[in-house]
Amino acid sequence: MNAMVGIKMNWSKRSAHQWLEQYGVWVRSTKSNVSANPLAILIDKNDKQRIRASKVSMACEISDYEAVQVSQLLAKMHNDEREYLAERGWLLILKFENDWSDQSIANAHGCSRAKVRAEVEKGLAYLDGKIEALSD
Repeated sequence: MNAMVGIKMNWSKRSAHQWLEQYGVWVRSTKSNVSANPLAILIDKNDKQRIRASKVSMACEISDYEAVQVSQLLAKMHNDEREYLAERGWLLILKFENDWSDQSIANAHGCSRAKVRAEVEKGLAYLDGKIEALSD
């Protein structure tokens, strides 16, 4: 347990979007170093023409420690007292952690897909700023 105290998170490795994508893969994986669909990864590795690519086949490239840090950053945003930030945090959780499509989120919240995309982009921009501040 004490070994984890000395670990420093290298936030500059990825953008907010990339961190959240990797976090989503980690959440949906049975192990942190194995994708949700190993066969799809094998197919993609051997697909020289890049005919198919999917989130399902994305390899999980973050450690458990990094995933927990991303989770904490997302939870902090979702629990923010500013309602618009909390809502954007929730949309990011639905999109990346729960793997909902923009249309599914729009249907559940009674708004347009364009509105969901705009709010997700604003949430990602906010997290990019937070990550940049953490990288200094």
